[in-house]
Amino acid sequence: MLSEKSVLIVEDSALIAVDIESILAELGATDIATEGGGETRIPESRRFDLAVIDIHTASALGDSLIEKLGQESIPVVFLTTGEETRIETGYTGRSEIVRKPFTYEDLCGAFARLLG
Repeated sequence: MLSEKSVLIVEDSALIAVDIESILAELGATDIATEGGGETRIPESRRFDLAVIDIHTASALGDSLIEKLGQESIPVVFLTTGEETRIETGYTGRSEIVRKPFTYEDLCGAFARLLG
């Protein structure tokens, strides 16, 4: 499903980030960039096919990353511990919301709907 895809993960929990990386690798993603809290270090020239972003971590990073993903029409899976059914980030592209704790099936379903 994600064969040869480039994926950005923005998640401040190292354990959750490792779980996501493992699932992505199993699904065939070959280029996975992971960022935690703090200042994002993703080069402006870097292009992703998909992003998996913890909504609370993204809020701490500011709007520039979310705006860039929207401008480039990169689909995003937003992760949340809340009950949100909509994410108020200014993101304008295709997205899915997955609640934590999530299962393998939850993420795979979101990826399939976005990249289908």
